[in-house]
Amino acid sequence: MTTPRLPRQRGATATAASLLVLAAMMLTGAPAAAAPAPSPTPSTAASPGTAAQTPTVGAPGTISWSVEPATAKGPDTRKTYNYLGLKPGVVVHDYVAVTNFSPTPVTFELHAADGLNDEAGEFGLLAADQKSKDVGTWVSFAKESVNLQPNERANIAFTVTVPSSATPGDHSGGVIASTLFSATNAQALKVSVDRRVAVPLFIRVAGPLHPALAIESVSTRYHGTFNPFGSGGLDVTYTVHNTGNERLNLSQNLYVTGFFGFTLARAQGKPLTNLVPGATYQATLHLDRVFPAGLMKLHITGVPVEPVGMPVAEPRPERVSFGASMWATPWLLILIFVVLVGAFLGVRWLLRSRRDRHQETVAAAVERARRETVEQLRRKAAAKAAAGTGGGAGKDASG
Repeated sequence: MTTPRLPRQRGATATAASLLVLAAMMLTGAPAAAAPAPSPTPSTAASPGTAAQTPTVGAPGTISWSVEPATAKGPDTRKTYNYLGLKPGVVVHDYVAVTNFSPTPVTFELHAADGLNDEAGEFGLLAADQKSKDVGTWVSFAKESVNLQPNERANIAFTVTVPSSATPGDHSGGVIASTLFSATNAQALKVSVDRRVAVPLFIRVAGPLHPALAIESVSTRYHGTFNPFGSGGLDVTYTVHNTGNERLNLSQNLYVTGFFGFTLARAQGKPLTNLVPGATYQATLHLDRVFPAGLMKLHITGVPVEPVGMPVAEPRPERVSFGASMWATPWLLILIFVVLVGAFLGVRWLLRSRRDRHQETVAAAVERARRETVEQLRRKAAAKAAAGTGGGAGKDASG
């Protein structure tokens, strides 16, 4: 192991150099660097491949450092540790470079931890108070602690020993350099801050690969609108589960169809990177402008691919689809339809009632006229009969 000393720089020159180094790290993504946040917390998780900095780099009391893949002579061009096709029992030798950009000496602890995906689906490492069971137990360092002067770098050797019980497929973790210091939080209390920075460590153990993905626990909730001809919103929650043994990147697409397969709305889920085997991620999406077309169907499609830089392996990851039926009742339209049908039936009944009353009136008038006509005819007949009878009697008397 070599521990080269970087030239000391003082005053404005040292501050400018530190700022330039941190700016370069932010632009290139490497090395991973960290400095304490303005409001420290009792413990912070390692942030692989990222850089953190304070507004006044190099000011008294600030701590900043970098962690990089390296050789025995210093940092190399790698962004991560990526070991492929390792057989159980194999031992890999490598180096990690830790550089102290702080204006004061700092002691850094070196260790490894298992990888995971957090609630947002981002790749990260186990917290300091959690015990590793996989890659975090495979790494051993030549020195587990190193004290570095300002602008000093140490290239520290470590080994990765793949246990005989290691299962085929991808295993993930990180190489961490951390430091513990005291600080005052927002409540003016003294706390111990464990600040950690890591380089991702990806290992593929030789053997059959089984890339597999599942979409589980799908639930939907529709939010209607007071506009009878408007559209509402749809909340969709589901879980993405890496059920295989290969690390995957993932894109997600959702769409809703109505009768006859017409697409009512579309949405795209958050792209995921480095979803480790066994990891789950709960996605929540909102779809706007979903017309309440009654019976609808939700379609969720996940398209997994190998992470960037990984060799194409067989079998290839297959896309997975999930369909769920749902019901969005257009209550206002139904109410309007019921009112219109009721009004139509009411008007029809009223018109029919008026027509029936009119027909009854006409029938009654016709019947009355018929009776009156019959009565008049009867009277005329009776009068005529009476007149004929009187004429015959007078003729007999004169004879």
